[in-house]
Amino acid sequence: MDGQKAFGVVLLGLIALYFALQGRKEPPASSPQGEASPTCQARVWAATLGYQEVRLQLEGQASLIRLAWPQGGLEVETPKVCSAGECRVPIPPGVRPVEVRVDACPPIRLGE
Repeated sequence: MDGQKAFGVVLLGLIALYFALQGRKEPPASSPQGEASPTCQARVWAATLGYQEVRLQLEGQASLIRLAWPQGGLEVETPKVCSAGECRVPIPPGVRPVEVRVDACPPIRLGE
């Protein structure tokens, strides 16, 4: 292999490495719930409030999601509403604001 081909292969490898590292994303510096505590084994990475559902992206272990809003609330077990770290909890249409608790983790307020 001559010098020009070797340089081309090395350059191509460096470009591939650059793009491979660009695809890696670091977790957010601060999540809506902060750090997990001994009684809080889950971390919420994303929480959104739709017209008829609350969506959560969880990491870690969670068994219960509690939702509360001015006119009521609900508790659901995570195996019933979560799959592959994403949870979709149906709520009454147009409910605002909603307080979300995952197990004993600090609450998250949505829709304020």
